[in-house]
Formats: sequence, C-alpha cells, structure tokens
Amino acid sequence: MPKRINDTGLRRQRILKSARKVFLEKGFHGATIDDIAIEEGVVRGTILHYYKSKKLLMEAVLEEDDREWEPFVTDLVNRHEVAVRDRIDKIFALCEACFANEREEMGALFEEKEEVRFFRDQIRLKNYYRQTKGLAALLKEGAAAGEFTIENPELQAASAMFAVFGITGTDISEEELRIQLQVVKEQLLHACK
Repeated sequence: MPKRINDTGLRRQRILKSARKVFLEKGFHGATIDDIAIEEGVVRGTILHYYKSKKLLMEAVLEEDDREWEPFVTDLVNRHEVAVRDRIDKIFALCEACFANEREEMGALFEEKEEVRFFRDQIRLKNYYRQTKGLAALLKEGAAAGEFTIENPELQAASAMFAVFGITGTDISEEELRIQLQVVKEQLLHACK
C-alpha cells in the first residue's frame, strides 16, 4: 500500500489519475469506487472522502482532462509578438490535436455515448465560454492592430467556437475533423476583412 499522503491536492490528483485509468479500462458503468480504490491503493472511504460519488469523480476526471489544454490556449492568446492570424491558426491546430487525442485516449468511455456525452458536454460548455472569450480578445487585438476589420468580434468568436465544439462532439473521422475545423477557420478569417 502506498505511503499516506497528507497533501490534499496531491491525493486528489492521484485519485483522478487512478479513476481515469479505471474508467478507460472498464467504462463508467463497469467501473466501481472499489476498483478505483484498489488502483489507487487506498480504501473506498478515501475515494469517497474526496469525491462523494462516482458521477462526481467522473466529472472531475473530465474537467481535469479539459484543463490540461487551457494553458496552451491562454499562452497563444497572450503572445502579442505573433501575428493574430498566426495565433488563430495555432489555436485551431491545438483544437484539432486536443480532440483527436481525446478520442484516442477515451476510447472505452466514448462507447457509452449518452451518459458520458452529458458529462463531456457540461465540461465542454465551460470551455466554450473560456475559448470564446480568448478568441474574441484575439479578434479585437487584430482589429486594433489593423490586421483586419471585424464588426462584432464577440459574435464571430462565439459563432466559430460553437461550430468547433459542435464538430468535435460528433462521431467523425480524424481526417473529417481536420477538414471541418479548416472550414470553420476559413469562414472566421473570411469574416475578418
């Protein structure tokens, strides 16, 4: 059994890592709190102390997965020495990599589409608002720098990110995902005269 961990943050991270592994192996319905406790090397009560239910634990795993990519987008938005159009290209490339990676890693979870999709959509909705805000800031910066003209950056950003999250939530191939993200990006850049 692993040594006792007194750092609450570290314990939460380790539980999430173990839960993610078990959910990927057994799916949401097949996994139990006991399975996660065994994987983590703790008793069931330890898991339930940090996460009161399997559903809350699944939500925490999904949210942690989404947080992994957020610093990259924030960094791109804040790299003012790089042209706005280049940063928009990189954000779309990051979206593609993120969702292609997610599909590959979450294979077993995506088989239970309805329930897992509900959890994913809740987390993706949070990300939608975060990413829309970042993209709107980029569009405003591009307009202020004279790179392009755009009438309503918030509306264009919301529209583009809504399309991105809609596309990435569908069951399409990685190649089709790439093509559709390219179409959304081109439509956005076309709106930026």
